[in-house]
Amino acid sequence: MPALDTYTSLLVVQVDGNELPADIAALLVRGRVTDGVGLPDAFELEFTDEHAKVAALFPIAAAISLKVSQNGPGGSPVLFEGEVTALEREDFGGALHTRVRGLDGAARLMRGTRVAAFVECSIPDIVRKVAQGAGLTVGRVEAPAGVLPHVAQDNVSDWTFLARLARLAGATFTVTGKRLDFGPPTPARDAPTGTNARENPVVIEHGANAQYVKAVVTAAEQVANVSVRGWDAATKDVVVSKADAKTRSAELPDLTPAGIAKKVGSREFADVWGEGRAASQDKLAASLADRLAGGFAEVEAQVTGNPDIRCGVAVNLSGFGKPFDGRYTVSETVHDFSASAGYSTTAVVANVSDRSLFGVAGAGVALHEPRISGVTSAVVTDNLDPEDQGRVKLKFPFASDDYVSGWARTVHVGAGPERGNVVLPEVGDEVLVSFEHGFFDRPFVLGGLFNGKDLPDGGWKEYVDSKGVLRRALVSRTGMRVEFVEDGSSETVQLTTNKGAQRVTLRQDGEKGLEILSEGPVSVTAKTDVSITTNSGKVVVSASTIALSAKDSLELEAPQVKLKGAAKVEVSAPQVAVKADAQAELSAGAAVTVKGAIVKIN
Repeated sequence: MPALDTYTSLLVVQVDGNELPADIAALLVRGRVTDGVGLPDAFELEFTDEHAKVAALFPIAAAISLKVSQNGPGGSPVLFEGEVTALEREDFGGALHTRVRGLDGAARLMRGTRVAAFVECSIPDIVRKVAQGAGLTVGRVEAPAGVLPHVAQDNVSDWTFLARLARLAGATFTVTGKRLDFGPPTPARDAPTGTNARENPVVIEHGANAQYVKAVVTAAEQVANVSVRGWDAATKDVVVSKADAKTRSAELPDLTPAGIAKKVGSREFADVWGEGRAASQDKLAASLADRLAGGFAEVEAQVTGNPDIRCGVAVNLSGFGKPFDGRYTVSETVHDFSASAGYSTTAVVANVSDRSLFGVAGAGVALHEPRISGVTSAVVTDNLDPEDQGRVKLKFPFASDDYVSGWARTVHVGAGPERGNVVLPEVGDEVLVSFEHGFFDRPFVLGGLFNGKDLPDGGWKEYVDSKGVLRRALVSRTGMRVEFVEDGSSETVQLTTNKGAQRVTLRQDGEKGLEILSEGPVSVTAKTDVSITTNSGKVVVSASTIALSAKDSLELEAPQVKLKGAAKVEVSAPQVAVKADAQAELSAGAAVTVKGAIVKIN
């Protein structure tokens, strides 16, 4: 077996820019560097440390650089740049060991959560803002440049948020040291055409550099195509986006994901959680197709230590026969330095599947994220919809003091073409909100809420007591009311304004009457006939002055007609005729005067 220092010397450790002292470096018995899709890069160093000298050299947050010492013009390639995040002390059967662990700059994206809104931004704009907010420099950013009206970061970490954006854009993101890169993953077709590991460091060849290889081709969970369906409220129509199953993570000469899916009769994979915009749904469909198809060909390979094989590198698998020989994009690597096995590199090809314990436990990036279940309250901040669709903007005090939603649709009872109950919430109103398919950035306003400050007019005592509900009401902002009163003493429907100064009351109980009360003038106008009829009761018209006028004629007809004036009755016209079919009588308690130019009697 080679000497211990033969292997530990391959890994060069620097702390805050300085290499370890020789006596401490000699205590290193194992080193490991891991990088993978969906996780920060990590390192682990294990030292024999009987005299507790190691921990003092690795303070928490110390900058760490790990390099591979090798001969040749390439120098010492860097495997890891990051910081110390944990120290461990262990007793192995009496032998004391110190273990140092750390993560790269990506860990900053996983610390803490926040609620934020990105308004009128493209995905590249958002990526840059998130990276800069986490103290990272921005490297390559390649994503659709279309402007999105509103994107929500809904109390998740920056890492989870970027993973969501990457999925929508069909991209991946990596952090190297403190530089973030965001863009399409390296396609497997970029792997070298050669099949000789001695000529190309990214060829994994049987009988050459391969120490262990497990390659799998499977039709399980494969589909021929993917569809994403969503509803476009502006056009009142469904939006369907489709994508054929294909992946950039593996390219085999004789097999494709869609091909093997068709052989086993797989159905289409339908995602019904689209947002109703064709451009974003098309990207999502392509991304889902790639994620699902990537599972059709997977590889786990351990090779002689090779710093050129890293996550995101396209490699060529050679010497294992059909259908396994082909090109693959590495999704995870482990570089292991040990006394017993020397330097080895393990490469995993699993597309976006996270095979670490972190991923298996469910903390990695899933095909569909956890969503907000149930409902919550919010406060309306704006109701002047620029697209005239009756939407409102909301703030969620439980989540953030600053976050404001995009435009949210509002529920109206009986809504339809030119009909429905139109009651738009006012700015400042508390409302009850649900989320379409559980997405925080797709709120729907279900209705308004009363609270300890905003109460019904008159308070709840006007509406309910120990006997039950007394009244139900529809009340406008300025006090116009429609009320259904059932308080035990009366059953009425009331239409009121000005705190009762004008009131129309329909009685369901008692005489089942109708009352109209107004402190101002009352006007009744009709283009055709007006009829007032009572079958058995009286019609009473009472006022200080009553004026009856007609453009053509005025007729009063009844079995008996009485005209009575407390002071004077005057009948005046160019011609006056008083006629009785039978008897007529003219009498007075005092004098009777009959005057005319000519007076004829009989």
